[in-house]
Amino acid sequence: MDRRLFLGFTASTAVTVATASLVSIAAVKASGRYTANNPLLLNKNENPLGMSPRAIEAAKKALSKGHRYAGDYVTILGEDLALNEGLKLQNIGISNESTRIIDAVIHSQANKNATIVAPAITYDQAQEAADNWNLSYQAIPMGEDFKMDIAAMEAASLKIDGAVLVYLVSPNNPTGRLTPSNSIIAWIKRAPDNVFFLIDEAYHELVADPFYESTVSLVKAGYKNLVVTRTFSKIYAMAGMRIGYGIAHEEVMNEIKRYYASWNVNIVATIAASASLKDHAFFKRSFDENQATKQMIYKTMDKLGLKCIPSEGNFILHEIGMDLKPYQRAMFERHILVGRDRGTGQSWNRLSMGTVDEMTYFIEQFQRLHS
Repeated sequence: MDRRLFLGFTASTAVTVATASLVSIAAVKASGRYTANNPLLLNKNENPLGMSPRAIEAAKKALSKGHRYAGDYVTILGEDLALNEGLKLQNIGISNESTRIIDAVIHSQANKNATIVAPAITYDQAQEAADNWNLSYQAIPMGEDFKMDIAAMEAASLKIDGAVLVYLVSPNNPTGRLTPSNSIIAWIKRAPDNVFFLIDEAYHELVADPFYESTVSLVKAGYKNLVVTRTFSKIYAMAGMRIGYGIAHEEVMNEIKRYYASWNVNIVATIAASASLKDHAFFKRSFDENQATKQMIYKTMDKLGLKCIPSEGNFILHEIGMDLKPYQRAMFERHILVGRDRGTGQSWNRLSMGTVDEMTYFIEQFQRLHS
């Protein structure tokens, strides 16, 4: 449960929820599928399938190694990732989630008094880190339908004296939009020496667009002006295990590792992550289930005349047909948690994808709300 949303439901709010119901709760209770203590969680971009069978089995066995440091297994995971990407171990940095790499990159740029340039609507980790390190942060307005305005971002970066850190999440969160790869790659190639790029590819494995190209291709080509971050939280369903990694030129990665403890990773998570990389059947199942549930939501919103932003993540930003707070309350009554305000406006909500069965229940309740 999103703790900011959950903690917002105080005793007084609970009374409001009970008295401001938009439909009878009786129908929800009759289903018996979800309760206030066991709500349907569609608010945090988690993988509803749970960890892969091979990862679970590996994690169980790894518990017997809990008295050992994880160093050797971190190396093994790094070698596995390097092999998958066609890179060297020295190009990989394992961390307690990709957010740790993001923090490390921003910390390193803080020493250069860099200005961060990012889209106005995106994952907020960079903004929080900028605040922590007292860095200037330029949020560039979005284009039409929440598109990332690459041209405006580049123009802004060229006006800045001194170091610049460009933060790009693609596919973006919370919009789900995939910025054309060629526009990002071309910018990185022509950027002046004072501009460094932090490319957050948390949803990389979920992308279906055939024209998509990861910026890891630039690392392979020897570029030293970027770090790419990835996570095991999404398609590999390991959000609670807290493990991610960065990819960069060897010299760049050596520099970034000065700003975080690269050995400080949970041994169970590390071993489970290596096992996940080898569970190709689970990978395909995660991808296919996500594609199927997104199609369910697209069709539902189209039927109701509500707009969706095309998503390459495991969530969809869509119109809700009312203001956000009453919508959250109405869905809470149906024992469904939906997303919080992500700066997209009160008529929009970011909906995380559940299983096909879970999304069927969501659609039933959503349609009743709009009937």
